[in-house]
Amino acid sequence: MTLLPVFAGLVVCLVGLRGLLGRPTPHVAVKAVVLLAVPVGALAWLSVVTAADYVLFPDTAPCPREPYRVGVIGGGAVTGVSRTFPPRAYCAWEDGTTYELATGSELVFWVCFGVVAVALAAGLWRALRDPLALVRR
Repeated sequence: MTLLPVFAGLVVCLVGLRGLLGRPTPHVAVKAVVLLAVPVGALAWLSVVTAADYVLFPDTAPCPREPYRVGVIGGGAVTGVSRTFPPRAYCAWEDGTTYELATGSELVFWVCFGVVAVALAAGLWRALRDPLALVRR
């Protein structure tokens, strides 16, 4: 059942991209910003979801396995938590204290996500207004 919404989303994104790139109306700078926002957003997403990992460098883990001192940040054992969407990474202690990780990367991801969403919506709007513009001649 999850395949159908994913496929529908891909078709809508493809039509929006064709509508955006199909006509020479958008300025070259607009197209470049949109096309660069995708890899930058993907790298920002990757840095957020891997921020709580301790496997690569256990000595410099952002969420220490043993507390530095009691009462400095949180009490008890700590775990690194990361969610894929919406991207968020944080350290969570037993007493409920949380410490956000990679907040700058989260901001970059959401800015890139917004740029791409607005551009695809504009391309979809153009494709719906003039469907013959999508046909190659």
